[in-house]
Amino acid sequence: MKRVCLIILDGAGYHPDSQGNAITPETMPGLHRHMAEHGFAVLGAAAESVGLEAGQVGNSEAGHLTIGAGRAIPSMTQRICQAFDSGAWSQDAGWQTAVDAGVVHLLGLLSDAGVHGLARTIVQAVATAAAAGVEEIVVHPVLDGVDSLAGTAPGLLEALRRDLEAFPNARLGVVVGRKAFCDRSGDLDVTRGIVDAFLGRVPLPAFRDQSLSDHLAQSASEMDFPAHLAEGGRTIRDGEPIVITSHRADRARQVARVFAETHPVLMLVDPGKDIEVAHIFFPQESLDRGFAHELRQHGITSVRIAEKCKFPHVTFFFNGFDAGLEGDGICIPSILESEIPGRPAMSLHEVVEEILRHLKDPGQRMIVANLANLDQVGHVGRLDLAVEAAREVDAAFLRIAEEARRNGWTLFVTADHGNADRMVGDDGKPFGSHTDRPVPFLVQPPPDESFTWTAREGTLANVAATCLLSLGLQPPDWMEPPLVRFE
Repeated sequence: MKRVCLIILDGAGYHPDSQGNAITPETMPGLHRHMAEHGFAVLGAAAESVGLEAGQVGNSEAGHLTIGAGRAIPSMTQRICQAFDSGAWSQDAGWQTAVDAGVVHLLGLLSDAGVHGLARTIVQAVATAAAAGVEEIVVHPVLDGVDSLAGTAPGLLEALRRDLEAFPNARLGVVVGRKAFCDRSGDLDVTRGIVDAFLGRVPLPAFRDQSLSDHLAQSASEMDFPAHLAEGGRTIRDGEPIVITSHRADRARQVARVFAETHPVLMLVDPGKDIEVAHIFFPQESLDRGFAHELRQHGITSVRIAEKCKFPHVTFFFNGFDAGLEGDGICIPSILESEIPGRPAMSLHEVVEEILRHLKDPGQRMIVANLANLDQVGHVGRLDLAVEAAREVDAAFLRIAEEARRNGWTLFVTADHGNADRMVGDDGKPFGSHTDRPVPFLVQPPPDESFTWTAREGTLANVAATCLLSLGLQPPDWMEPPLVRFE
């Protein structure tokens, strides 16, 4: 019986330059020794290769979606742009709530990365609200500094001001960093604190450009910039409708949940069935074909293993926007993000123990697991911590590889996007954002089997067919082709 284990090293981009790179032969000797001995492929994990726009860095959603789909799926960014360009967005009936209220509040991530949101989307939402007939538009920019480079907020904010000059009925409101707004720890007290700021329930200092400059002089990023009120701006009053312009739901769920207790909330994306919002502009329909569909068709049940912070990626996104389509899930509790600098191993050991346990299970045929450290620690922006995380992940890889070999599994290892491969920017400052670099793809066959590379370059879309072939199944024609041939 053929068995496959797919390990996704979240944030492990590939780049031969060791400068500022936490993923090197010195920090991950086991992984690189395997690459040197058995070869590896280099897979595109950003921009068009995973359904994003040219120049966009990769992200976990697009990466896992592409791996699971076996092809590139158009991103939410593209859907928004198409609806904006055609005028369909302004015709959406959801805007009627704001038209009736005479005002709308737009809360969005002011970012140029496109991982969780885009500055462009905020401007498009302003133009769309104006075209729909909303009388007053208040924009509350949420400063990034995580997906976007730290320190880019002043330039992005100035560009937003210029763009808003074209709309006399639009103005800025609350300006704040993303830390509490994007919290996904489950601690709603953190979220209620930032919601109170947006609602004007706590005193807010006046925003000045110097306020942000002073903050950046003392802090590593704008992500924790405290809430300020822009000159001439205002907070959200009772019952006024809110549009959250996030492209992804995972870091918008908590803030949507709290706002929805007292205000009409409109969202670009679906926050999940347990959160009642007034309208969703771009509801996501599940894909009707992909790797999980092929497994189900052949009666193969997989197990999905990840920390909580990455669990939706190996279930919901990997399955093509359907968490319950296929697979038995094992969700390991994540530590708080604030604890990551002191615990770069995070919950890796618990994740690995579950992987090893299932590798020993003779009834198991397919494992999909995510090791989150190189992404989560990479976002901290400290090379020393990323190096610690890399060493932990390398030790985990060696344990998994040995157990897979011992029990006759084919092991595939790849990543969903880059991050820890670039921890220092061109200016010498810490770099804690995703990268546009490709990712490695490694193969370890069981002892009684060998393989030949059919291609050494591809994209994440090639992974699904390669896994299916290793399981002894014929990949469908609509999938990107496999990268190896088994002998």
